[in-house]
Amino acid sequence: MEGRKLGGRYEVINRVGGGGMAVVYKARDVLLNRYVAIKVLNESLSNDSEFVRRFSREAQAAASLSHPNVVSVYDVGQENHTHYIVMEYIEGPTLKEYIQQYGPLTAEEIVSIASQICDALAHAHENQIVHRDIKPHNILLGHNGRAKVTDFGIARATSSSTITQAGSVMGSVHYFSPEQARGGVIGEKSDIYSLGVVMYEMVTGRLPFDGDSAISIAMKHLQEPVEDPAQLNPDIPESIHHIVLKALEKDPENRYPSVRAMKQEIDAVYHHDRLHEPAWRSDGDTKPSINGLGATGAAGAAAAGISGSQAQSPTKVGDQTMANLERLRHVPADKDKTMLERTVVWLENVQANMPWWQKVLFGLFTFFVIAGLALFTFDAVMGWMSNDGEDPPGQVQSSDAHMVDVVGKKVGNAKRILERQGYKNIAVTTKEGDSSYGPGVVYKQTPEAGTSLDKDQRADTEVTLFVNPPGGMVKVKDFTGLFQSRIDSMKGQLPYNIEYHFHDATDRYEQGKAFASRPKAGDYVKKGDTVEVWISSVGQNNPPPPQ
Repeated sequence: MEGRKLGGRYEVINRVGGGGMAVVYKARDVLLNRYVAIKVLNESLSNDSEFVRRFSREAQAAASLSHPNVVSVYDVGQENHTHYIVMEYIEGPTLKEYIQQYGPLTAEEIVSIASQICDALAHAHENQIVHRDIKPHNILLGHNGRAKVTDFGIARATSSSTITQAGSVMGSVHYFSPEQARGGVIGEKSDIYSLGVVMYEMVTGRLPFDGDSAISIAMKHLQEPVEDPAQLNPDIPESIHHIVLKALEKDPENRYPSVRAMKQEIDAVYHHDRLHEPAWRSDGDTKPSINGLGATGAAGAAAAGISGSQAQSPTKVGDQTMANLERLRHVPADKDKTMLERTVVWLENVQANMPWWQKVLFGLFTFFVIAGLALFTFDAVMGWMSNDGEDPPGQVQSSDAHMVDVVGKKVGNAKRILERQGYKNIAVTTKEGDSSYGPGVVYKQTPEAGTSLDKDQRADTEVTLFVNPPGGMVKVKDFTGLFQSRIDSMKGQLPYNIEYHFHDATDRYEQGKAFASRPKAGDYVKKGDTVEVWISSVGQNNPPPPQ
């Protein structure tokens, strides 16, 4: 497809994404001299006349939407058997990629992004369009922090008889509403539920329901209660947890009556928490905002002296978010994917422009490559599991004459290893702590690893495991590259205290940015402890930062 010109005006440059239904390419509109995104319907679906008809009709409906938080649809076309949609090109990651890289997100990010999604959905619902496939993969984040919802037309089309097309269910079932899983009538409140799943993922960094198959996940949406996000991320305000749980009600009648109502509660969260803080205006921005978030909703509009019809969604995000988005523009979004996932993407790219007979041969080659990788992965996993699922082979073994090393292991795992080695007298103490290890992890043992012990001595040897308390310890956040003002804005959400030190590191970091901490990022501290943070400052040299 690369190098091809569609409709006589769209020069395809390169592939930027794709899924079970379509492939997305970056292209240049030679007529208007601008970049566009072109979504091309997969060849297998181009022969389904019903799907093509719905695809075209719904794409035209999506093109009728005009909103700053909706990806604009410019054109719909067909060239021979190629059906395509021309859309606004957004240079930035999907929300899914952003969560994978930086999740769980901050309260500011959650409020800003969720409010913008609500704005987009409310506009669609007011135009009688239900998205039906809200998920972070379909939300793009521009480098300016603006969230844009896409795939309105495609999502509507998948509710036809082709819903079982390979990839269409598996790609979305984690975000299905119970009524979708049941095969019932899908309305606006289905979008509210899916948005609740997206917010849950932003808050916790994980999905509310997962399983081995699409059916098992769908059944969980129907039957199982969701784990309270407050248990997974207590640092996020309770008001946000309440919004997420209300959106995830199984019964549509118990959810928000509309997306507008949900947006009002989201917008009020941050304004309420920062009611007495002064607003500020950024350069060229005429919209009042509080700590980078627009003052919106009923409370925000009143505070800003704006009528309800004039109040707008918060689109401003913090300095760190902007830096993260900029970083993702230059770092491949698939850097955290497995080797198998990256191989599949590579094979799809190679296959894109082959004639049919080469595709058949290449399909066979692809099957054997993926089967080989899967077999390799299965063999590695089974080798691990054959060791009782504790540790990879070779990591817990010791000679017959020496004490085994269990430092750095979870206490339950450590005890099982020792018992298999023949030790019967095992004591556990949690009176001391070591910030290098997490909660419930052994940080010291007596006798020490390597101590000479014959097999017949083990049953009578008293082994003591010193373990960090299972609760009350939290991981130190990585503050590197954050401005001091940004850290100050986070203090109310951090479970530990911050003490600043100033040191001249301007040769490496901009003045006012953090560059070191003690304990270091990733170490554990007790709640209420103090974390020292070093800020780059000209002419300051004491105390020196940790090496």
